[in-house]
Amino acid sequence: MTLLLVDIGLALVVALLLSWVFLRFVNEHGPWRRPWLFGIVVFLFAWAGGAWIAPSLNEGLWVTYWIPFATVGLLAAVLIVTVSPQHHLQTPEDEEQFEREEQAVLFSVTLFMWVLVATLFGLAIAAYLR
Repeated sequence: MTLLLVDIGLALVVALLLSWVFLRFVNEHGPWRRPWLFGIVVFLFAWAGGAWIAPSLNEGLWVTYWIPFATVGLLAAVLIVTVSPQHHLQTPEDEEQFEREEQAVLFSVTLFMWVLVATLFGLAIAAYLR
């Protein structure tokens, strides 16, 4: 139980730091309007990845235990930002077209995000049940 709380804490710290950096300096929050969704997805990636990778490391090296969490979280954040479409709206027609496209894609992106969240949560829990 203690290891579970340590893993969740590490993943939470990684997600908060990466979300802050990407929102503040890169001005990106992924394909979602709400920035906290970016943080949730990064948190779940860091937690699931760290929970699967960290136990395979030497258990005597607690100093390096956080590295898989940070690495997986960073890879997830970079991947989300790089595959997110960039919208450079310059004219009112561009804005209208973007709004129509956004409404058309909203359901599929939302569905994908929640399936991803459920899958990552399941992977994180499965790491403790093995």
